[in-house]
Amino acid sequence: MDIDIPHTLGATEAKRRIEAGLPKLEQHIPGGGTVVSNWTTDTTLDLKITAMGQTVPVQLVVEDAVVRGTVSVPMMLKMMSGPISDFVKTSAQKMLAKPV
Repeated sequence: MDIDIPHTLGATEAKRRIEAGLPKLEQHIPGGGTVVSNWTTDTTLDLKITAMGQTVPVQLVVEDAVVRGTVSVPMMLKMMSGPISDFVKTSAQKMLAKPV
């Protein structure tokens, strides 16, 4: 699923806020879980969110006015794809909204 998160921060500040919020992301995964993050380019962040034995790959691309995301929900979790995408989008929105 693709998600877009508009912002007015510019790419540098948006990236900084996302980086600052990543350590707190695990605390908000329903049922507990882990998050592994890796910046593959200056503007592309790959995440692996693991919960309940399932891993959800997420890629975020930080642009000047929008963060574009792709959430790859595994087959076992397809019926939860809406809530999972909403969780990723809401989490990113919260990170972008909080100055650090």
